[in-house]
Amino acid sequence: MKRNYNFTKGAVIKGPIKSKSQVESALRDQQKTLTSIRLDRDIVETAKKRAEEEGVGYLTWLNKKLRESIFNEEGLEKRVKKLEGAVFKKKGV
Repeated sequence: MKRNYNFTKGAVIKGPIKSKSQVESALRDQQKTLTSIRLDRDIVETAKKRAEEEGVGYLTWLNKKLRESIFNEEGLEKRVKKLEGAVFKKKGV
């Protein structure tokens, strides 16, 4: 069991919980779809290694990479590096 948990992405229910449907509606937007896919072994092994380096689960890592690829989203780190490059180039030495 972990010592610390991160609840920042948890569902927020305002006021007292009165029904199961109230909880389900709060969680509806955050639910993921259970699916089964077959991936090449080398992809899974690489995903597990890289996910471990980043300190996340490999399925979370795969989901993040798929999302970036499909929706053409850039990771925060990439955007920060681009901004730093643009800012520090203009400053000069």
